[in-house]
Amino acid sequence: SFVSSLSSSMTQLRQMTFKYDKGLAILRKYLRNRMIRAGLSIRILRFVEYKLNSQKTEIRDADVDLLQLLSAPLQMELVMETLSPWLIKHPFFHHYALLS
Repeated sequence: SFVSSLSSSMTQLRQMTFKYDKGLAILRKYLRNRMIRAGLSIRILRFVEYKLNSQKTEIRDADVDLLQLLSAPLQMELVMETLSPWLIKHPFFHHYALLS
């Protein structure tokens, strides 16, 4: 049901946030214990936060449970729709797209 799906998603979000915060706390402690220079520590933390935030904005197919409910033809059409912009950059697939 919608409510249970929403509740599950909220629980996942809380777990991801906790894991994110815990990971950063461990990294800060690591840098402090190793007496890493403040400038380098800041650069490392900013880079890690940047990478984590860029991963957050990207939603993978595996992250969307409801996609499993799609019929096989709809799944194939969705795959073609999402991958075709990347595939047609290759000359072979570009030529194939022109023919079909």
